[in-house]
Amino acid sequence: MICLNCGKTVDDDVRVCPFCGSLIEHSGEEEYQNTPADEEPIAPPPVSDRIPDEDVEETFYDDDPVYKEPAKFAGSRAPLGGFLNPATILSLLACVLSLICLLNLSSMRRELKAQQETLLGTVNGLNASFSGLDARLSQLDTTLAGVQSEAYNQLASQSIVIMKDITPLVGPVDAGKYNRMFIISAKGNLSVSSSFDWQKYNEATGGWVSVVFTGDATTNEQYGLRLENTYDKGENTYTSTLWANGITEAANGTYRCVVTDATGINKISAEATVEVS
Repeated sequence: MICLNCGKTVDDDVRVCPFCGSLIEHSGEEEYQNTPADEEPIAPPPVSDRIPDEDVEETFYDDDPVYKEPAKFAGSRAPLGGFLNPATILSLLACVLSLICLLNLSSMRRELKAQQETLLGTVNGLNASFSGLDARLSQLDTTLAGVQSEAYNQLASQSIVIMKDITPLVGPVDAGKYNRMFIISAKGNLSVSSSFDWQKYNEATGGWVSVVFTGDATTNEQYGLRLENTYDKGENTYTSTLWANGITEAANGTYRCVVTDATGINKISAEATVEVS
């Protein structure tokens, strides 16, 4: 049999031309078989109408007579299904998921920044509140300290009453002099041997230091001082006298007396200055 498309001879039982892939028409097969011998067979189409052999992709088939799809011509476009293969689809899905993740991440960053600013504002507000609270607590501590001091002074005034306070000396004291310098009288639950402590202000340390300790009669040879305490039973009055006992120039400075009752309440006398020449 001759292929009407390419003009090549093919087997009578094939349905597709193995050279050009065209479908073989068998409808007129009986007419060709019944054609008398003296009649000329139908001529194949001119060579100019045939498809060049080099442009035809040959396709070989098995002996199975079932029709098979002809081979695709070179240069033809692949179907859409060939482009959308599983790998391409997965790549597209990965790109879409990445874009969604980036958008979500950007949104989360904006939300976190807003929350951070809100938190910072709250913390600043709390710091301001704490600062105000600290100031109020400090003020309260000062007020409480003042109240406690006032209450203590009132209690000390009720426990210890100073009848005669010390007064500053008029003019300088001669070195080596023996004379009475300061005197203080008080009432209360006092003791001759433990209630009077004479102190001198230390310029170097900025504090008060005992110079003549409490007792019936004690002395301080460095300063040339002597302490004498007495008790008048009739008047129920205690008297403490600080004497110049050969006073030295080291005794220059400011003095005071701390009076302490039997319960530990203190009352401080006035301050007086000594100048030795």
